[in-house]
Amino acid sequence: MEKSVPSAKKKFSIRDIMTIAAMMVICFIIMMVMSSLTLPFPLVYLYGSAGIDGFICAVFFLVAANRVNKHGLLFAWAGIYGLIQGVMGYMFLFPYFLAVGLIAELSMLGKDTYRNPLRTRIGWTINCVGNFVGCAVPLWWAWDSYTAMALESGFTSETLEMQMAMVTSPALMLLGAAITAVLTFLGTLFGQRLLRKHFQKAGIVG
Repeated sequence: MEKSVPSAKKKFSIRDIMTIAAMMVICFIIMMVMSSLTLPFPLVYLYGSAGIDGFICAVFFLVAANRVNKHGLLFAWAGIYGLIQGVMGYMFLFPYFLAVGLIAELSMLGKDTYRNPLRTRIGWTINCVGNFVGCAVPLWWAWDSYTAMALESGFTSETLEMQMAMVTSPALMLLGAAITAVLTFLGTLFGQRLLRKHFQKAGIVG
């Protein structure tokens, strides 16, 4: 019989990498679609898009978490997302998302935490709140270059003005973070229910 190895000491297998990649591709497509749908509505885009992404993508993260069940998943998830942002022209976001991934990963210390509903809920919420706060980093770091790229990608001057007002107001940033946390939390509850009702029966997760 194969000996059980604590998740913290396991390395990612090819199957694990393929699972993570597949779930991340699905989430990235969802995020791109939601970004396009919410961009015409600045309030929804600025304050709700990260939470909506966190809600919808929670189930795919939970599938990866339950199938892989190895430490480093959230760090890899955030790091790859940061790398994608870098390729899109926001390379200064890469170290930021590495930091987000590290904080999220630290919340998962312990054995089999990636199959623990409460711990995955905490880790995923940290990751998604980090995504929301990430919208402020370009404005703090490189406003001029970010403005040029944002206008080219379909932003309006009104959206940029609202974004600047948001990131310069601690109260508005806290509001956006709270909305993101609540939607993400609800997403993990819904995702856990889907896992129990459908994915486990189908044999997709254990």
